[in-house]
Order: sequence, then C-alpha cells, then structure tokens
Amino acid sequence: MQRPPPPAPDLAAAAFRPLHPEARDQGDPYLLAPPPGATARRYYVYVTGEDAATGAAFPVYASDDLLSWTPLGPSLAGVPHAAHWAPCVRHVPGLARPYVMLFSRAVGTGEAAHIGHVIRRADAERPEGPFRESGQALTAGTDFAIDPDVYRRPDGRLMLAYATDFVADAPLGTGIVEVAVREDLTAVEGRPAVLARAAYDWQVYDPARTLPWMTIPGVDWSRDTVRWHTVEAPSGGLVSPTGRPVYLYSGGCFFDFYAVGAIERTAGGALRPLTGADGGFVLRPRPAAAVYAPGHCCWFAGPDGATYLLFHARFGASDAPRQFALAPLRWDERGRPVADPADPAG
Repeated sequence: MQRPPPPAPDLAAAAFRPLHPEARDQGDPYLLAPPPGATARRYYVYVTGEDAATGAAFPVYASDDLLSWTPLGPSLAGVPHAAHWAPCVRHVPGLARPYVMLFSRAVGTGEAAHIGHVIRRADAERPEGPFRESGQALTAGTDFAIDPDVYRRPDGRLMLAYATDFVADAPLGTGIVEVAVREDLTAVEGRPAVLARAAYDWQVYDPARTLPWMTIPGVDWSRDTVRWHTVEAPSGGLVSPTGRPVYLYSGGCFFDFYAVGAIERTAGGALRPLTGADGGFVLRPRPAAAVYAPGHCCWFAGPDGATYLLFHARFGASDAPRQFALAPLRWDERGRPVADPADPAG
C-alpha cells in the first residue's frame, strides 16, 4: 500500500525567525529545491563564508521540511586566504556532475576582499558537494561581478543576472545586469543589459566612501570620497499575476539600512520600478520587531504551492550575525510583490 505524502509544513508560522540560529554569519543564502521528478523532498541552503586557512567555502544546510536544518559543512573546495561570496546552485540534468555552483571570489581578504570578483563556475555530483571549480569564469574581463542568479524568462531563455559596479557616471555604485547564459552554465551569450541602478537615498551604501583600489574618473583618493550606492543581489524568474516578469534586488548597506525592492518588465519591454523612494518595499527593516537589514533573497515554490522568499537578516540586534529565514511572498492590489507583514500595502 502506497503511503500518502507527508503534510506540507506550516511555513507561514515559521516566518521572520532564524531557521537554524547559530553564532556563524549566514549571509547571502541561496536555496536549492528538489529537482523535478525527485523521489526525495530535500532542500539545501548555501551561505557565504570560508575557512581562511584552507579555503573550504560556502557552508551548506539540508532539510526535509524547510523548518529543521542540519549543517553539512563546507560545500566548495575554494582558495585559501580569499573571500568567496554569494553562491547560486542549479541542478543541470544531463551533466556528469549535474549540480552547478556559480559564485565570485576575491584576490584576498580584508580590504582585498572587494577586489578581483568575477563569476566563476564549480560543479559536483551531489547537491551537498564537494564542488570543485570547472575552470570557467563567466564574467572574465569585468572588474567586479558578484551575486549571480540563474533563471528562465517567460520565453524559455536561460538568463544570468549579477551585480557589477558603475563608475563612469552618477550615481556611482553597484547595480544589476542580466545576460543570456548557456544551458550548461559554462559561458554567457551576448552582452549584459542593465536591469537597475541606484535611484533613491535608501540605496546609499556610504555617503563618503573611500575605495583606493578603484579608479574612478576625476577622483583622487588622497583627498576625495564618493557617495556610493548599492543595488545588488538580483533574483529573477518571478512572474506577476498580470504575467509580467519581476526582478527582486537588495539595496543600501548590509550593516545599516538594507531592504529588498522590485522592478518589473512591462508588456512593451521597458523596465519599471515597483519600489520607490520610500514605498513599495518587498522586505524592509522592522526595528520594532528586532529584525534588521533583511535582504539578499531568493524565491522558491513551497510544498504547499505558495511562493516564499529565503533571505538573511539580523535578528535581535542591528549588529547580530546574519541568519537565514523565510517569509511568504504575496502580491498587493497594485501588483507589487510583498513579503513584509509590517506594511502589507508597502
């Protein structure tokens, strides 16, 4: 006699709390759901972090119900004394090593943790790893590329979005772009197109930042600072109830004001912000509930058929380590994605 499927977990009841609280920082979480046709319902979350001495990077956690998580250790055999940021993991059927990780790595740590990032590829036979680099740098020639996300457009085209710096004109800072990518995730196809750059004060990372490793026209770091903005951590592939593609992003400063915004592609192909100067947030800090700096989210379909965000936030104090959490994603009456229960109207 065939057993009935287990009941769907009550994910809404677990929203806005750390799913696996620990002292270690769990920034930039990415959730890998079971691939279509999988016999076992097991989920994996990968977070930023590494052992500086060995280079072992990206701690991974596993769960059968999205509520109870087991740490499995590092998933990538990385490079010692180098910062590894923001993994994205996809299951690619047909490959001998079908689990593919895209991530970025710097030339060092400390101040050097901001230098040399390109999107790199690694693969593994199993979702928990070990992942090993396969030799491809998808954004070779780009000075700075972080926060990869892979998704399909409604027309079926596989796309890669990532964050990169804009220093040729104001506003100076990080924005997000997208480009077509091969099905095996070994190379991009074509030139990246801009999805979003900073436009609002809440997206300021530092009003007087110094970046001495970076060349910016007209800036002399011996005397100057710059007003630096951050729009990063793209998450694509969402489609609104009206059928429009929607992109999520994080903006601001990850250790100060940090929040999730959204843009949509109109029927005519133009990009339109759904988050403005002070409204339309998907997620934003909730100091009254001791939730600070939520961001770097990815979305997934839960076993109950609803859509959820996985994100990191600082719980309890503004300087607490980031922990991964989830929240239901819904659409408001204006067709905007909302996950923050504090202000459903945005």
